[in-house]
Amino acid sequence: MNRILSDDNLTLRPVEPADADFMWAVESDSLQWIQNSLVAPFSRENLHQYACNYEADPYLAEQLRLIIVDQSGKRMGIADLYELSSQHHTSWVGIYILPEFRRVGIALNALRLLEGYALKILNLRQIGAKIVEGNDISMQLFMKAGFEWNGTLKNWIQSGKDTFSLHILQKELLSL
Repeated sequence: MNRILSDDNLTLRPVEPADADFMWAVESDSLQWIQNSLVAPFSRENLHQYACNYEADPYLAEQLRLIIVDQSGKRMGIADLYELSSQHHTSWVGIYILPEFRRVGIALNALRLLEGYALKILNLRQIGAKIVEGNDISMQLFMKAGFEWNGTLKNWIQSGKDTFSLHILQKELLSL
């Protein structure tokens, strides 16, 4: 078993074609669109094509999407590295946990597994998180995981007539 992307509780596994409907349900949650800058839902076909054509080389794809599952294989969420830079050895990170699995440590556990992979396999030296103002749970997660707040882009996100600031957090992986 892959011990870099797995522990006694969770596994972060690659996207499979059978995950298309799961990803569609997550991406169709309009309450999350402001968090990931979506302005329209993906179609099932878009996500099916993504799953079927999944690029396994994160540096070639400049991203890595992993499905968070428990040891029985039940899907619990998604972990993403995106805007992955082979030149700068950096990436942004995103975590989505299904509502029924929130607030029990799954996101923190998945984030730690992802950090270990980013350092040991991808040789990343830093990862960052972009958190929209008001997403206090994400702020708490990333701060608990050792990320440092490095600034705020004021009124960076617009949703209708409302604007929200965007918090930037980062973590140096070399110290892991």
